[in-house]
Amino acid sequence: MSDIAYQNHDITLKFVTDTLKNQTLAPFGLPHIRICDALPTNLPAIEANELRLDHLFLLEDDSLAIIDYESTFSKHDIIKYINYIARILKKYVAEHSGDMPKLHLIVIYSADISQTRSAVFDFGCMKLFIESAFLRNLSTQEIYGRIASKVHKGELLTNSEMLELIILPLTVKGSEPKQEMAKKAIRLAKALTDEKQQISALAGILTFTDKILDNKFSRRIKEEIMTLKIIQSIYDDGKEEGMKFGRKQGLLQGIAQGTKALIETLQESGYSKEESTLKVMSKFSLSQKDAKKYINRYWDSTTNSKTTHLS
Repeated sequence: MSDIAYQNHDITLKFVTDTLKNQTLAPFGLPHIRICDALPTNLPAIEANELRLDHLFLLEDDSLAIIDYESTFSKHDIIKYINYIARILKKYVAEHSGDMPKLHLIVIYSADISQTRSAVFDFGCMKLFIESAFLRNLSTQEIYGRIASKVHKGELLTNSEMLELIILPLTVKGSEPKQEMAKKAIRLAKALTDEKQQISALAGILTFTDKILDNKFSRRIKEEIMTLKIIQSIYDDGKEEGMKFGRKQGLLQGIAQGTKALIETLQESGYSKEESTLKVMSKFSLSQKDAKKYINRYWDSTTNSKTTHLS
């Protein structure tokens, strides 16, 4: 992945999330699943070199949904999903109190798979239930023709049509046909007149086809995405926010270092806590509450003040 694409992966993911937010997965054959928001995927590892989870969503009933897609299916995938679930529960227990979350495991199967042996895997002590979506049942040509007609007329796509465009490459069988359909879908996405829909479609297609696109072609599209005005605007805003945060952090660090040195000097000179608090408030223009925080943090309880100084 190029430096540009790597540094701005969170920006493209934001647009994919916006496309899915408040939408059902009806185009995938799962109309009962409605997404509310995307959740962080920086999960604790169970094993070294563990695969990264790309899609974790909050649903309208406050349950969580793991969404993955496969062009093949094996026992190794089952182990992968169990690890995903364990990592999510580990993170949830560490950060939340109360009951464990309800989890949905949603697997979107490309047209290469017509069915799986089972949607329920019984291990005795536990059962793994997969909610499956088989894209082989979708009509690639009908979807492509309908969306292409709207795009060529300069019309906006509905959210459902956006999802159909994003998953279009996965509705055909074989690696090469998928890559060709991905290129056709990307051409349609680039022809969209609404810039936000354009970037959402491009980011979505790249997200869902990252396993099948040629690396060079994928990298070029990612770099093209980063040249769009709306992305540049978000990137510039992010840089400004980062600079503001950095300046604020530098100021806070400077105050912390300064108060520490002053408090140590005042204590060694025999000032009381009350007197030192007033000195810190005056020196650094702090409220009494903030000054007391620094006093409590840096005051050495093993050092006794010998004299009292009047301000």
